[in-house]
Amino acid sequence: MFLLQFIPDWFFYITLIISLLVLLITKFTTTYTLPLRYASLMVVALSLFLIGANWNNNYWLTKVKEVELQLAQAQAQSASENTKVVERVVVRRQLVKVRGNDVIKYIDREKLVINKDCKLPQSVIDLHNSAAKISEESP
Repeated sequence: MFLLQFIPDWFFYITLIISLLVLLITKFTTTYTLPLRYASLMVVALSLFLIGANWNNNYWLTKVKEVELQLAQAQAQSASENTKVVERVVVRRQLVKVRGNDVIKYIDREKLVINKDCKLPQSVIDLHNSAAKISEESP
C-alpha cells in the first residue's frame, strides 16, 4: 500500500477513536441515529483495516531494510574475496611463467640428448609431466 506512506500513523488511530465516540453518542441521541451508527461502524471497520495495513506495510519495510543491509554486507565481503582471488590468479600466473621459463631452459639443455630416431629418454618424459603439473598445482 504505497499511499499509506504519505498518511501519518496517528491519523488512523484518531479516526478510530472519533468513530467509536460517534457510535457511543448515537446510543444516547434520537436524531440521525441510524445513519450515524452505520457510518461510524463503517469508519471503525475501515480504520481497523487501515491500521492493520499500515502495520503490515511498516513490517515489510523493516524487512526490506534488513535485507538491504545484508546485501551491502555480502557485497563488501564479495569485494574482499574478489581481491583475494585476483591476488591468487596473479601469483599463479607468475608461477606458471617462472616454471615455464625453467622448463624451456631445461629443454634447451637436454635437446642434445634426443637422438636421431626420436626416442625420448625418461628425463624428457618426466619434464613433460612436470610441465603438466603446473596447471594442477595451487599456489
